[in-house]
Amino acid sequence: MAENIDDYLEKGMYGAKEINPAEKKKYLGTYRERVLVALTKEEVLTQEYLPELEKAILENSDSKLLLNGLLHYNSLRPYIKLAEKCKHEFSIVTRLEGETDIYLVLACQKAVNKEDIHLYKEAEAEVEQEEEPISLLEKVRKLFN
Repeated sequence: MAENIDDYLEKGMYGAKEINPAEKKKYLGTYRERVLVALTKEEVLTQEYLPELEKAILENSDSKLLLNGLLHYNSLRPYIKLAEKCKHEFSIVTRLEGETDIYLVLACQKAVNKEDIHLYKEAEAEVEQEEEPISLLEKVRKLFN
């Protein structure tokens, strides 16, 4: 009985215990296992990944877009417009400076355990595939030139 009272008092004074609070802070209030896409501050500011993000949003209609509120609204506006265009749910999450280096998260309600959560330009992937292996003869010619 005393344990229950102590637990009740601790919960009242300090709040409910959280599982992995550092992970939740880093990923804007969600767990890593639920994250589909995560972008850093530089990636958000350059806006290079808007087409890839739109594709990810359309493929995962049950997900939610989380934006870090430390960025100015003008920097977040393209992502908000994208969410509105796709009729997708989004939230602006406020974190303290230095708590996270993640400024955009696309996350599901359930665990997806996606290994690679970063976006890559589609053109870069195509260029890598198009390169042909260099023959041994070409390598020898380059050595002597």
